[in-house]
Amino acid sequence: MRPTATPVFSGSTPGPIPASSRTSCATNRTREARQASQEAELLTLFAGSVLRGADLETLLERVRETYSQRAVSILREPTEDERAAGRKGYIVACVGKDPCVTVDSADTAIEVGDDEFWLLMAGRKLPARDRRVLGAVAKQAAGLVKQRELTEEAGKAEAIAQADELRRSLLSAVSHDLRTPLAAAKAAVSSLRSNDIDFSAEDTAELLATIEESIDQLTALVGNLLDSSRLAAGVLRPELRRVYLEETVQRALLGISKGVTGFRRQGVDRVKVDVDDAVVMADSGLLERVLANLVDNALRYAQESPVRVTAGQVGDRVLIAVVDEGPGIPRGTEDQLFAPFQRLGDHDTSIGVGLGLSVARGFVEAMGGTISATDTPGGGLTVEIDLAAPPKDGSA
Repeated sequence: MRPTATPVFSGSTPGPIPASSRTSCATNRTREARQASQEAELLTLFAGSVLRGADLETLLERVRETYSQRAVSILREPTEDERAAGRKGYIVACVGKDPCVTVDSADTAIEVGDDEFWLLMAGRKLPARDRRVLGAVAKQAAGLVKQRELTEEAGKAEAIAQADELRRSLLSAVSHDLRTPLAAAKAAVSSLRSNDIDFSAEDTAELLATIEESIDQLTALVGNLLDSSRLAAGVLRPELRRVYLEETVQRALLGISKGVTGFRRQGVDRVKVDVDDAVVMADSGLLERVLANLVDNALRYAQESPVRVTAGQVGDRVLIAVVDEGPGIPRGTEDQLFAPFQRLGDHDTSIGVGLGLSVARGFVEAMGGTISATDTPGGGLTVEIDLAAPPKDGSA
């Protein structure tokens, strides 16, 4: 019986894996797991951001940090019609230093959809695996761009609709208020120019007064329209300083008596002023206009009642009140009183376009104050202005 031969192996028997190799494999797996976690977090972040309308630049910065890039940008290529018109692609958003502005200049370029958008990265060139993940990120980024454009278009459409509504309201309100004084002035002038009638001195004086009053109404209307335009454009820059209310109220009453608000002058003697030595931080010219408009409004609507202007300091604020004892306004309509073209209880064709109180509110708010309306105890309307008092150290 032949002995069984013992096999002889020419190669060496494999030994245990070195500790350094095991450490390297573990490190690689940890790095891959961390990167996968970052990629999943990035995709989740972008997906949720499309729903929330988040800031695109902030999200691109996360991409830049995750992939250790110098810069990341979103390029939008022109459509065929735009190319035909000579337009070129442009960067929609970018983060980092020296971002790429063309596909050819990018170290990594990710195409989105039908070449409309590109995600451009400047830095180390990314492998295929990263590019697959970035393709999904780029689609989400393009969605954010389109969402932002739709939001802007919706905002423009809303602004256009509001402007159109304002224009219609203006034309509706102003058309009447322009025609009334113009018709009165023209009728008076035509009468004076007529050769068929010999007017007495009293009749002539009355016709001239009608002409003057009509022109005052037109001047006041144009002034309020211009002030409303300044407020809407945000170009009003008040200069706040110490203002003595007694002087300002008297100037406002003098302006009313001269017809700057378009009101019949004979009503000013119903105004009683009791502001003591109150001082307020305000723009003197704007505050004068505010008080003139408020007193004018009270005289128009409370035609048989006295009108009181009072003031007093409460803490670091000064409260100014214009009080009448007229019919007042319906409860719940206090805020409407200060809206443009709003004339509550309008029964008089001479009360104007309804911009006076709107302008007053705009001026007061521009001076850092507030204005509100409440019922006068016993009947009537009280409009109160709240403005800052001068600092106690006298620095103003």
